Amino acid sequence: MLLVVLGPRFIRETIDKIRKIPGVNSAHFLYGPYDMYIMIESENRGSLREIVVKIREVEGLRSTITCNILQQ
Repeated sequence: MLLVVLGPRFIRETIDKIRKIPGVNSAHFLYGPYDMYIMIESENRGSLREIVVKIREVEGLRSTITCNILQQ
């Protein structure tokens, strides 16, 4: 999961662009200290890194925090 802070030049199309990136399962706006969360699914750390880099290239993002969700 990525927690996202959007920049001042955020555009509505930002979330649409993010949702189209392969590996992104969902993306939704939030109220609170973060503006958006993005659920990602990847097979390994290498593919996770590639997805996160693609997301960070989308215009309108100020910062992201990556949180790994561990399943037992």
